[in-house]
Amino acid sequence: MLAIFHGENRLEQEEAIAELLVQLHFEDVSGLNKVVLESPLAFSELRLACDTLPFLGESRLVLVRGALTQENDAWAQQVADYLPALAPFTHLFFVEGKTVPLSHPVLKTARQLGATVVSNVLPKPKEVPPWVTRRAQKLGLRLEPAALALLVQNLGSQVQLVDQELRKLQAYKGGAGVITAEDVRVMMPYMATADVIFELVDAIGQRRPDVAVRHLSRLMDPGTRPDEYLRIFGMMVRQFRLLLQTRWLVDRGCTQSEIVARLALHPYVAEKMALQARLFSLQQLRQAYRLLYEADLTMKTGQMSYPMTLELLIAQLCRV
Repeated sequence: MLAIFHGENRLEQEEAIAELLVQLHFEDVSGLNKVVLESPLAFSELRLACDTLPFLGESRLVLVRGALTQENDAWAQQVADYLPALAPFTHLFFVEGKTVPLSHPVLKTARQLGATVVSNVLPKPKEVPPWVTRRAQKLGLRLEPAALALLVQNLGSQVQLVDQELRKLQAYKGGAGVITAEDVRVMMPYMATADVIFELVDAIGQRRPDVAVRHLSRLMDPGTRPDEYLRIFGMMVRQFRLLLQTRWLVDRGCTQSEIVARLALHPYVAEKMALQARLFSLQQLRQAYRLLYEADLTMKTGQMSYPMTLELLIAQLCRV
């Protein structure tokens, strides 16, 4: 049995491997019929592992990680030439954390031999919401639109982190149930930061610096670390970047569905962005971006403390 698993989606890759092993009824009872090989890997070592007879079992698993994208062309051709003679008792799995080119000799030969080839790619931005929804359903969860938007906005295509957080929500709900935005905030407090940033920028758009500073103070305390200030600032930059892009599209008559497609946003997030973007003109958002750039330089060069820089930035943004 020959199989190739390749792509950046490690979560679904490992699941696909486990599923195939179940289908093959592979069990390593002796503990000696599974070998994991990694690059650098000599062809002779690979061939020896594949040709060795199973011990107290019917089959043997040889798991090769990272070799297809690491080894040279000569090695790849040696392996490709060997594959037709692969012993029937050997399950040879190549596992790659990158996409293997279609022209790769081993991949080409594997396809010719009718091997199992699984491409585990990360979902593209517009594919993330349905992917998260399906993942939640697989765990017996139903995500309300606002909850889905929070997860998508904060986690994106970090599939392993999405799965981890969904499993936490599953445990919180006792195994299954409907997930609300409040559930997400309770179980993942850092996600509540995104909501505060939105409210902060909303206050800036309404030219209410006192309210904006109050929102900022909700994110800071005397023990806030420098990296936390930079994270808060980074989220502000992201918000204004999305607003600038949204405003540009709105000014050109784009519909909300077009904004969703162009910016790869969840419809719920796109609707909020479109509403907030109307608080600023395109020119004001460009000025805001320049102020964000200057604040970034100020913090990184140590000209002013992080809290003072952010408070001054808010005052300046309210005057654009």
